[in-house]
Amino acid sequence: MNPFIQQLVDDLKKFSAELLAPGLHVTQQISTSIGTVSSTAALLKSIDLLTTLIPKLIAELQLTDATRKVMLHYTPVPKCATFSHRPSDYQQDTTKQRLLPAHWLSVLPLPEVDTRPLRWLLYLLDIQENALAKIESRTTKYIDNCLLTQQGDSSYAQNDRTTLLGMRSRLYEAQAKLEHARGLLFRTVQSRIVPSHTLPDPFPRSAAWTKLRRYAQHLLNPNDYLPNFLHSLLNGTLEIADTPYLYQRWCGIKLLAAFEELGWLWYDDPIGALFLGGEVALHKADIKINLWIEPRFSKYKIHPSGFTCQENLETHPDYLIVTPGPYGVDAFILDPTTTADIEIRRFKAKYLTSIETATRILVAGIPVVRNPLRAWSAAPLHTGYCELGDIHGQTGTIPMHPLDWSLEPLKDWLRDIDRYALAWGNNH
Repeated sequence: MNPFIQQLVDDLKKFSAELLAPGLHVTQQISTSIGTVSSTAALLKSIDLLTTLIPKLIAELQLTDATRKVMLHYTPVPKCATFSHRPSDYQQDTTKQRLLPAHWLSVLPLPEVDTRPLRWLLYLLDIQENALAKIESRTTKYIDNCLLTQQGDSSYAQNDRTTLLGMRSRLYEAQAKLEHARGLLFRTVQSRIVPSHTLPDPFPRSAAWTKLRRYAQHLLNPNDYLPNFLHSLLNGTLEIADTPYLYQRWCGIKLLAAFEELGWLWYDDPIGALFLGGEVALHKADIKINLWIEPRFSKYKIHPSGFTCQENLETHPDYLIVTPGPYGVDAFILDPTTTADIEIRRFKAKYLTSIETATRILVAGIPVVRNPLRAWSAAPLHTGYCELGDIHGQTGTIPMHPLDWSLEPLKDWLRDIDRYALAWGNNH
């Protein structure tokens, strides 16, 4: 793999494997040595594999004699029997002073299916269902937050909404598969059975049950085994977001790290906002600022940040930092790009005029709006300092190269925002 992409993947994986999933973005197939997939993708795939296997497991359990329930039968006839282990089944031979068996032990098959393997299988289903409940709660919150912040009338907004609803639908489908599998088990034994974590002994020796036993360690210890197992199952090919979106998310985790170094804290999970877009509230000294990730600004709608789009029907910067200002709120924009092309970096200045506050202020009795104070790019440059794009510092570039990484230039840029937010926040 390209070392640039590999470093992005390693850093994102360390923060959260969820950030390697495509999310709202176009995807590509990359042959990698990543060895992991996001927990949501891994769980959905494991549920699909397990629920698909269950009809075969039940059929083999019903057809194979070795998997049927048995009973112990004590008989005075030794034919097809073995010695009993009960002392009461032996009698004293007084003539030769020895014990002789009075009863023998035979194993007779019962007509009903042995429920021990099914109880263990139900235990595996419960593990999957509990894991899905946690992921469903978390991911649904991510999706709901994203639906609120990604509203718009453009085709892009509608496509994003369709993608988000599709993600939610896949979670519901996984839940339905688990419920169907559970019902199939209950119908097979025609009664309620209790899950058991004990491995059935004897264990069914048919093909499907042997496959399940090999696979069980991945279900019982998903964090350790399942991602690598699924990675191999997918023949070493992992569907991940295109490189620009990986780089954008990577810049996001570095942005949060720089804020943390400057003493800003967040109390909510930032992974959903980094993954799908949304808001991360940052706090310091009773002052609050908001980091908006991939906010969509429409011309005829007011974004929850308090800003709107004026010149275009819609615009979509990567990161918008909203701070207290002298007349309400002010904004600073960071829009990463994977190219060092100076014209593309200069083009980020468009946000200085295309985005404005929804609330107007009076200047000399005339209502005016406020635009973002800065609109900078981040690019993989091999420099140790920020580059100004104009003499006022409204535009410029922060060097953010994964293979030549230093946090200092980003911290230098954020220090100005830190001082601005604290100064005006304390004045209100």
